[in-house]
This record gives sequence, C-alpha cells and structure tokens, in this order.
Amino acid sequence: MFFYDFPNLLAIFIVIIISFRIGLIPLWLSFFLGLFALTPFFLNDLLFPASYMPDQFQYFNEVRQIRSFNFEPLSNFKLQVSNWILAVIPLPYVETIKSLGFFNRFVATFLTIWLYSKKNLRGWPLLFIVFYPSFLLYSSLSLRDTIVFSFMIVSVILFIENKRLFAILISLPLSIIKTQNFFLLILFFVIHLYFAKGTLFYRYRYFFIILVIGAIAPFVMTIIEVLDFFRMAFFIDNGGFRENYVHMTTFREFVVIAIQSGPYFLMKPFPWEADSLLQLIQSLENIFIFLFLAFIFYKTSKIDKNIAFKWLVYLFAALSLYGLIVFNFGPAVRYKFPFILITIIGMCYEIYFKHGKLTFNRKVKNFKSGA
Repeated sequence: MFFYDFPNLLAIFIVIIISFRIGLIPLWLSFFLGLFALTPFFLNDLLFPASYMPDQFQYFNEVRQIRSFNFEPLSNFKLQVSNWILAVIPLPYVETIKSLGFFNRFVATFLTIWLYSKKNLRGWPLLFIVFYPSFLLYSSLSLRDTIVFSFMIVSVILFIENKRLFAILISLPLSIIKTQNFFLLILFFVIHLYFAKGTLFYRYRYFFIILVIGAIAPFVMTIIEVLDFFRMAFFIDNGGFRENYVHMTTFREFVVIAIQSGPYFLMKPFPWEADSLLQLIQSLENIFIFLFLAFIFYKTSKIDKNIAFKWLVYLFAALSLYGLIVFNFGPAVRYKFPFILITIIGMCYEIYFKHGKLTFNRKVKNFKSGA
C-alpha cells in the first residue's frame, strides 16, 4: 500500500526542496519537515488501528468519491464543504485511509513555510509548531483539523495586521465546517479590538461593551440552555447516564463551571486519569504545554503586558467554553490544540509586528537569519 501514497509524499518533498533551494527555509527546517512528511505511514494501522478514529473513513470515502466526479453527497452539508476543501488540495491520489494524512501534511508543511518565510516565525514558537506532538498527530490523519486550524491562524494574523475585512472573509468557511471555532474566532476579533489602542473601537470600548452586553442579555439563558443541551449530549456520549447529569440552570452556575472548566480542559487528562499509553503521553504533553505557555506569556509580558494579558483572556475564554461541554479525553486534546497553537503563534507574531522583536526579547535584524 506504500506505493499508492508515495506520489503524495513525493509532492511534499518537492515543495520542501524547492523552498529550501530558493532560500525560503533553512536546511534544518527542511530536514524536519521532510522527516515529518513520513508520519502518515506510521499512524493508521501501524501505531493504532484506523478504526480508533472512525470519522477518518467518512472523510476518505467522500473525498475519494469527489475525486471520481461522483458528486452525490454521502454526509451532511458541513462535512461536504470540508471534504470539498480537502479534495481540491493539489496532491494526486486518494487510494488508502492514509492518503488524506498526506494531504494534511502538505497543508501543514506549506503553512509552516509561509509562517517562517513571510511572517518571520522564529525561535521557540517555530520549534513549537514543528515539534508539537498533537499537531503532528492530527495533521497526519485523514481528518479536517488541519484545514480548520489553517483558516483560524491565517485569519488571526491578518487581523493583527489590521487587514480586518480580509481576515473575516478568510474565516467565513469556519462558520460552516466548524461553527463553534468560528464564533470563538469572532470572540478573538472583539477582544483584540477592545485592547487595540489608538482605534475608534478602543476609544469607545466601554460603550461598545455595554452595547454588546445589552444585546446579549435577553438571550443569556437561551444560550446557557443550548450549551447545557450539548454538554449533556457529550456527557452521555462519554458513557455517563442522563439521571447523573447535573444541569446548568442559572447564570451563576454557568460562570462557576466555566471558570473551573478552563484550567482543567488545558490539563486533561492528568497522569492519574490516563487509562492507556496514548492518554499517558497526552497527559505528559499537557504538563509540557502548561510550562511552555507560562514561559511564553512571561517572555511576552516583559515586552508588552497588554498583549500578554489580551491573549491570556482569549485563551482562558476559549478553553473554558470548550471545557464546558467536552468530557472525553481524546476529543479534548483534539479540540484544544488549535487554540494552543494560535495563542503561541499569534501572540509572538503580534510582538514582532508591533515591536520588531521576537518573544525572547531580541531585535529582528535579518528576517532570513533562521531560528
């Protein structure tokens, strides 16, 4: 089966080699991008059975059908849009369950090269996106998580660059393929504007906040009821019993549970909660991520406390809202990794964009100087 996906791998190698030869990326980055292009071979049906993440088969079957010019839908509209996006990625073959893993590695590779060569991603943030285990895992499987993350990070960077209309347009596909992430991205836009000094929004920020609260207030209990419905569904899906579920019935309960859910969502599963080798690895990864986030926030606050605080507020809000409804450890890791990456890359890029510095407090003299 290796030979069916070898042309896909070769296409990724060609992109890496060309990028290195024309000076977009250094040799060390080329080496690791090439090495990690091989990871789809070692996951499905080798490290674990493909059925461990059964939704891969849905993406694989429909993308293969689209590539065969059979446009009769097999899934709902949200998944159809995701599959069409995957289908137009310029790699040749969708023949095995591993094929879309190469499609996603192609996107992840292209995105890393773009961030390095065009957005001056260097140092610790660059090393993080290259070696982050969860990103490497989910960008090597036949899933849509990589394209969701790509829309999010490009929108965030464009918004930081004050290309706000373009950022909103880029984010629109998320409103279909990952609605909750789209709303959390809009939340970032609002938080960013609130902290953006020198803008009209910042000058009248208190008025806008009062206006937003006034507009949302009549629907608060409806929103809580909707969140509670999905929270109960996830609870039951994770093996809980309906009669054991504790409903959120007041705004106070919602706030208390959300505040408790954010930190736990970042750290779950704890080592003593892991019941498999993969979960134990993920729990150790969570400890490392917590320490790395503390390090990056500390470095950022030394340069600009306003930026550090803004991103801390956003990360806490995003993790709290997701933590409210997700109980299963596997999906928790899968759902939170885009927000971890966006926080680290977005925060560090904003420091560079506004101050001409990297987060380890060094002036950027040569944009091609490497990590």
